[in-house]
Amino acid sequence: MALPVNLALATAQRATGLRRDPFAGYNFLFETAGMVVGGFTTISGLTSKVEVHTVREGGVNDREYKLTGPVTHGDLVFEAGLTAVDPMWLWFQATLDGKVQRRNASVYLLDARGVPVTWWNIQNAWPVEWQGPSFDASQTLFASQRFTLTHEGIARPPMALAVAAATLLP
Repeated sequence: MALPVNLALATAQRATGLRRDPFAGYNFLFETAGMVVGGFTTISGLTSKVEVHTVREGGVNDREYKLTGPVTHGDLVFEAGLTAVDPMWLWFQATLDGKVQRRNASVYLLDARGVPVTWWNIQNAWPVEWQGPSFDASQTLFASQRFTLTHEGIARPPMALAVAAATLLP
């Protein structure tokens, strides 16, 4: 029986002294409508969950069956400094005006050189909440804002997986 690929890779890394660290989570971009949007300090909420339904068979008390239910996706939350040019606000304003603009989007994770190492595609996203800055004269913090986007699904395309896997090559 052949070694699993990840075990073979780990063994080769130990033997050669090469080390592949996990991707850093501080260098990322958000793109929608063909445009990179904002300089966000955080993006959170990249979550999907499959609901589990438990079924018991009549008279059988020592076993239960687990079945898949609907999939739910968490809302994405973006935090950014307040700037003069704000495409996220314009997108949110359209929602406030009753003109919901559902857009496909992508969140890109970048390496130290700014090259994408993987990404997630977001389907039919649109803004549902905005939180403005808090003002406090005793602080020296930047004015920041938060946007929440809802969406209809997250996918990590095969090309993103291939690019991530390619980072393992010497």
